[in-house]
Amino acid sequence: MSTDLLSVDRDRCMGSGQCTFYAPSTFDLDEDSIAIVIDDHGDGDDKIQMAIDVCPTRAIARAAATPERGQAQ
Repeated sequence: MSTDLLSVDRDRCMGSGQCTFYAPSTFDLDEDSIAIVIDDHGDGDDKIQMAIDVCPTRAIARAAATPERGQAQ
């Protein structure tokens, strides 16, 4: 399992829901139909990578977590 953290660029996301289809335990859509991360490790790395790859606006980013804070660099 990856220790990477995920983020969604809310300005780029168009709410297609592809991420929620491929990684439903990692992503959801909020009340504005914009993708949000609900659990950075909710699905396997292969499913999360597929969700990143199929995002039509490339709004999902993956960044390495820093060991001391657990935050993306």
